[in-house]
Amino acid sequence: MRTAAIVFEGGPLPADELQERIAQLRHAVTLDTVEKLQRAGLEVILATNHRDLAEAAHSLGARIFATEAAGFHFGRVLGQAVRESGADAVIYLSGAALPLMALEEIAWICRALAQGGPTVVVNNVQSADLVAWHPAAFLERVEPPENDNLLGWRLREAGMERVLIPHSAAIHFDLDTPTDYLILALSGRGGPRAQAALRMLAWPDDRLRAAADVLATDLPEVALIGRVGSAIMEYFNRNLPVRLRVLSEERGMKALGREARGEVRSLVGDLVTDLGPERFFERLGEICDAAFFDTRVLFANRGRRVSEWDRFHSDLGLADQIRDPFVRQFTRAAVNCRIPVVLGGHSVVAGGLWVLADRAIAARGGPAVP
Repeated sequence: MRTAAIVFEGGPLPADELQERIAQLRHAVTLDTVEKLQRAGLEVILATNHRDLAEAAHSLGARIFATEAAGFHFGRVLGQAVRESGADAVIYLSGAALPLMALEEIAWICRALAQGGPTVVVNNVQSADLVAWHPAAFLERVEPPENDNLLGWRLREAGMERVLIPHSAAIHFDLDTPTDYLILALSGRGGPRAQAALRMLAWPDDRLRAAADVLATDLPEVALIGRVGSAIMEYFNRNLPVRLRVLSEERGMKALGREARGEVRSLVGDLVTDLGPERFFERLGEICDAAFFDTRVLFANRGRRVSEWDRFHSDLGLADQIRDPFVRQFTRAAVNCRIPVVLGGHSVVAGGLWVLADRAIAARGGPAVP
């Protein structure tokens, strides 16, 4: 069975310094991933409109599938790339997805695809970052999805058996926000290009380091707020003496289209609005030793739209750079909280938190119980 790995990494060119820095990080991770997939024995196809990245990946031996940022439609472009690949099976992922995935996990995916009938393998039921399927031509049976969050669902609905990759930090950790890159840097893991790029960062990481250290102490109270799944809670319960205070809501809000339609409703968001950010974080600091806050649910509550600029500067705690008055006030209150509060996207209560849990387990002498 001939299996191709199709990696998507592109989009509009950076428009500001922060976007430029993140693009450099994503490109470094993408090239590490291309090399890793090749070591696993896979043919690698990179779909991109970024010329420098294409040239670097081509020099590593990857095939390049040129895309255009204007009028880009994920499903249609993926379908064309799959057809041109001629592969029997496909592993799809974005360039910054699963930077810690090991060769053993890639081999596990390939074995799962070869075991029987039409099969789709995903790393996450709600919103997959990696989707692999066999036969590759099965993609022709589904309506081309607008984004990769829907790909696993569409293939399953078309009649494929869905297989979930066993849980681990590597399988759940992907890179979307500045906080995710700070977590990768703190972990000391990842490919050589990524680590070299991370060493060039000058982003503040004091709150992250303080919160990560709390996880390794005895019986701390830790708040998890946002799209928290059961797998990370179970992992904590098996491995760390941590008391979790969990406020989980709006899982799958992107994949289900709730965010796009302005349908997100957040109890925490309403509490922050009613109490005010300062009083909310004052109360949170009274009952917890650290907090990990997936702010995207809060930012989407009741149809609110927050720009990438403001989201990313909020993640970094740079309140003075934020344009939205509410987001600026919220971020300043979080930074001034008596406990370390880590702000970010989904990963800070999912894959990124899993990476930090592994760090805490190692600090306590490990090993982890899967």
